[in-house]
Amino acid sequence: MSDIKNPTPFYTLKDAAKELNRILEVDYYDTKKLLNMALAYDLQLYIFVKGWKGQVSYAEEMTEEWNEYADVDKHGGYTKLHFDMDATLEAIINARLNLFFNEGCLLEVQQELIKILIINKKFIGDSSFAYFGNILDIQDSFIGNPKNYFLEVFKQRPSSYLLRELEECMPDVIASVVDIKIAWTEILHEGPSLYHGAIIPSPVVDNTIEKEGQPAIYQAINRTDLLITHYQLSKIIDGSLTLRGRQVETIETLIEKQDLKPRGKSKARENAKFAAKTLAHYLWSKDTDNKIKIKEMAITVYAELSQTEHHVELPDQAVSLKEWIKEVAPAYAKEAGRPKRNI
Repeated sequence: MSDIKNPTPFYTLKDAAKELNRILEVDYYDTKKLLNMALAYDLQLYIFVKGWKGQVSYAEEMTEEWNEYADVDKHGGYTKLHFDMDATLEAIINARLNLFFNEGCLLEVQQELIKILIINKKFIGDSSFAYFGNILDIQDSFIGNPKNYFLEVFKQRPSSYLLRELEECMPDVIASVVDIKIAWTEILHEGPSLYHGAIIPSPVVDNTIEKEGQPAIYQAINRTDLLITHYQLSKIIDGSLTLRGRQVETIETLIEKQDLKPRGKSKARENAKFAAKTLAHYLWSKDTDNKIKIKEMAITVYAELSQTEHHVELPDQAVSLKEWIKEVAPAYAKEAGRPKRNI
C-alpha cells in the first residue's frame, strides 16, 4: 500500500477484506475473520461518530507541585478544592470530546462490543458498559501514535467553545496537568445542532424507558459500521500484529475465592460493593510500585464490573466508586495525583 500516493484513511471491514485479498493475493479474508482477528490480536477497530453528545472516563496525572499543594491528607479529606479540580478537568475534557463528536471523528470499539457483533450482526443499546475507547482524528488514520487530543488542550489556551463549557475555570489546575489517560467513552444523547438523519450511528428512541424525564435514546450499530484505519490495515499486510495479553483472573473467580458473604437490605447492591472492594484490594496488592490512586482504581473497577451482572447496581459516574473502595485503599492511593518518584 506504500506505493499509493493518496490512500484511503479508513475502510469498512468488507472493503478491507477485499484489499487484503488483492494485495496479498489470497482468497482468505472476510468481515467475520477480521472481527475474530480483532479479538485475538492488537488490531483496533472503530466506528464513525457525528452529532452525539458524550462523556469520558479518565485518569489525570498532575505535577508534583500540585500533588503536594492538594494533598488530601493535608486538607483532611476531599474538600471544595478537590471537587472544583474534578469539575474543571471534566468540563474541559468532555467539551473537547463533544467538539470532536460535533465535527465527526473515529471512536475505538472495545472488545465487548466486538464479541457481541461476532454473534449478532446488529447491536442496539447504550454505551454505558465501556463499549468504546478513545477518539481518533480522521487525519491521524495513517499513524500508529496519534497525539493526545485531551492533553493537548491543557497545553494551550482553551478555545472560546471550551471556556463556555466551564462554569468555574481554575487556571492553576489547567497549568498543572501532566497527562490524561482515557479509560472509556460513553455516547449519551443526540446533540442539538444536527437533524435526526445526520446523526451517526443512527439513534433509536425507546419510549418505554425514561432517562432524566426523556425517552431513552440508544445507538444502532451494525457490523457494516465497523471501520479499520489505513494504519491498522498496514499492520495486517506487514505481518506485524501481536497477540493480546491474557487475563489470569476474572472478577467471578476472585469473588469465588472469598468465604465472606455480604449482608444488607439490598443484597444486589451489597454484592456489587463487595465485588468492587474485592477486585480493588486484589489490584492494589499487585501494585508494587504504589502508583494506582483511588480515582484511577475506581475507573478500572467500574469498567470491569460493567461487564458483569453487577452493572445494574453501579452508580452513574465511575468516580463515585471511590466511596465503595476507600475502605480497602492504601494510604498512598488517597493522596492527590500520582506518587512522587524516587530518583
